[in-house]
Amino acid sequence: MNTRRDILRSALCTAPAVLTGCILPDLQEVRRTGLVSQSTGTHSGAPFLVSGRRAAALREYNQRFLVSGATFRFGPKPAYGMAWTAELERGYASIKHDPRLGYAVKNLSTGTYLAEFQADRVLTGASMPKPAVSAVLLESKQGNLTREEFQHIVNACDLSINASWHAMLGRFSAADEQYFEQKYRLPDVPIRGNGQSPRFYAEFFERLVNYKLDYGCEMLLEACRRNQFGRGRWYLPAEITYIGGKTGTDGPYKHEGLFFDYRGTRYAIVMYSDGHFGRHESFWRIGAVFGGLFREYIA
Repeated sequence: MNTRRDILRSALCTAPAVLTGCILPDLQEVRRTGLVSQSTGTHSGAPFLVSGRRAAALREYNQRFLVSGATFRFGPKPAYGMAWTAELERGYASIKHDPRLGYAVKNLSTGTYLAEFQADRVLTGASMPKPAVSAVLLESKQGNLTREEFQHIVNACDLSINASWHAMLGRFSAADEQYFEQKYRLPDVPIRGNGQSPRFYAEFFERLVNYKLDYGCEMLLEACRRNQFGRGRWYLPAEITYIGGKTGTDGPYKHEGLFFDYRGTRYAIVMYSDGHFGRHESFWRIGAVFGGLFREYIA
């Protein structure tokens, strides 16, 4: 007797891709014909290539994640659109070069950095590595994850559950991490050792948003859009409805990274801090940094 999962798998594998408005090509066929690069560390500049990669990622998402039985627990959230005040502007001006701070602002459509401050400083990542750990796991298994492993990715990205993070770490090696960073030309940081930098995360977001990772892009994007924490959204305009990212908080560290679509262009703002920079006074500094960087370099 067919199970509910069997019926869903059959429907997804044979039906047109209604959400994308077209039939999604086979993942391996798209790669074979060159629409998807096996090593995509630089910006292609060709919209049809991004479209082809996205089509392949959506098909993979349908045929692997959706039929696995794993589920998202929350819906995506927009930016909050809270009022940007003169007081916040003064606060941003006073802290944007604080020595405890590091950040990067990047146009993900062109690959151009719009602002950097101590962007290569490697700090304890707290929970920030969880999406990257998920991506390494997907790469190491070529996207063939079990229901449990897919659910660990969701758990680690939406509510930052440490047990799921540790479970994923036990499923790939240091060699897998090095292969992942080299393949996608990412900065060499100790992902497994919980060390990252603003530049690493900005580069990781660029690969993810442009569907340059060969496995799991759509699933990771949707998981990050359901992150239930973060102050970086506070003072970004409410018109930003496509937004996602990750936070990290542990001891003296407070980090956050966001990718988002603003008026047809994708951007990333990534901020790392130590010395309790972001944990004073109801975390207002985190929101001020993101709101200020957005207004100074993007809006």
